[in-house]
Amino acid sequence: MKFEPNDIKERTNKDFDKTWLETAGLVDGQERRFTMPKRRGQRHLLTVYSDKARNILLDMGFDEIVLKPIWDEQHVRLQYGPEAPAILDRLYYLATLPRPDIGLSDEKKKMIKDHIKGFDKFEELRTLLKEYKRERIESGEDFTEALVTRLGVDTIDTHYLLDEVFSELKNIRALPTTLTLTSHLTTAWFPTLQAIQHKKELPVMLFTFGWRYRREQREDATHLRAHYNLSMVVMDENLTIADGRYLTEEFFKRMGYGEIEFRAKPNAPTYYAPGTNYEVFAKHSEKGRIEVSEIGMYSPVALANYGIEYPVFNSGPGLGRMIMISENISDIREVHFPELYKELSLSDEQIARMMSIDKVPVTPVGMDIAEAIVRTCERYGNAPSPCKFDAWKGKLNGEQVTVSVVEREENTRLCGPAYLNEILVYNGNVIGVLPTKKFKEIRDKGINTGIRFIDGFTALAAHEIERGRKEIRIRIAEALSDVNVRIDPTAVRYIQSNNKKIDIRGPVFTTVRVEG
Repeated sequence: MKFEPNDIKERTNKDFDKTWLETAGLVDGQERRFTMPKRRGQRHLLTVYSDKARNILLDMGFDEIVLKPIWDEQHVRLQYGPEAPAILDRLYYLATLPRPDIGLSDEKKKMIKDHIKGFDKFEELRTLLKEYKRERIESGEDFTEALVTRLGVDTIDTHYLLDEVFSELKNIRALPTTLTLTSHLTTAWFPTLQAIQHKKELPVMLFTFGWRYRREQREDATHLRAHYNLSMVVMDENLTIADGRYLTEEFFKRMGYGEIEFRAKPNAPTYYAPGTNYEVFAKHSEKGRIEVSEIGMYSPVALANYGIEYPVFNSGPGLGRMIMISENISDIREVHFPELYKELSLSDEQIARMMSIDKVPVTPVGMDIAEAIVRTCERYGNAPSPCKFDAWKGKLNGEQVTVSVVEREENTRLCGPAYLNEILVYNGNVIGVLPTKKFKEIRDKGINTGIRFIDGFTALAAHEIERGRKEIRIRIAEALSDVNVRIDPTAVRYIQSNNKKIDIRGPVFTTVRVEG
């Protein structure tokens, strides 16, 4: 069932707890109603390309690891040296909410007594509040649960305590820590290499996928505050930037990119050794050369701060940039978050897959009846009327019945002219057409859904017969629902917003009757 968000919001503003309880009835049914769709899900482009890169790097001898995303700012200072203040400016610092002292004044006790009749566990509540302040209760959810279990109150009562009585909780301001989110995966590589340099044999070859967070002033087609990326390191004796360039060329060649270009970076970050920092470019069909990676040898100065004894090469292929080149996408936001930024675009094939017969028989007998009605209409649909053709005989719900297709009016036919119309998608339009030469272009170039008007109607007829109806009739079809076909609302919105149409009009005029 669809919700009415505006109504729910209006009721919530008047009484949150009442609405919270009442709306549970919309979703708490015990009867299973969901049916798995007969389709394979769609992968995200980031996972498609990360899997491709992963397999290539594994074949090249790299090991995959997962890096911690949260590190103290001291690592930026150790790696960047005098450049650190400028780099720290682009980081996101983590902040936490301090826990306030929550007292139990006489006024608060009165508020609690007036709202929670018979409440007398004030000493237990006082103890609980002290434990919360001293962080013996770990999280906010644990605090709410403790209020319920230790005080014997219900969830609605805890809402009142938190929202009305403990006003101290409403005026807390977050306090910053020195913990930061990784703006560059290099932040995590140094301490990780420090930890494993004497645990793994050389060469150490590692790669990871992870999110990078940067305090960009704005997000646009080329900038994101959070993006998913690939990073790799190699640690070995006598390793040089020439080895790093070779590894970079080999990786991009296996990824399917043509000639790449290395450009020395004039202002290298201080964690790279001077003269070893390069930007790597590949060709985009519209934008020309696009930077797809940055490589370099970690500076021995920065490595020494971690006691790392061997040369380290680092490369950070831009996963999003590679996808932009391969998929000809011009906006990095569409790569990462297509649900938020990509304009909806549906092919005829996709629209066709978003249509299906709505109501269908659920019993073997009902399915047999539907098939029998279809066969009868296909065979006798053009028979002159009045006429009657028995489609199925047998036991239904314990009774012997006959299911017939009938037409009582004179000078017409058993079925209307449009009963064999096929539903196709053509150039973004949903159209019902006869399988004749007149509509050859539409039928040749369009996508056939495999559903005819008669298929939808007979499924509906059998569905209703299972439930005891004695006569089911369809007249003129004007909408998909008239022929028992449903279409995803997303497809409808797309069709309408692109000035396309759903046109399945046609006289079906078919009647099914059940006689005992």
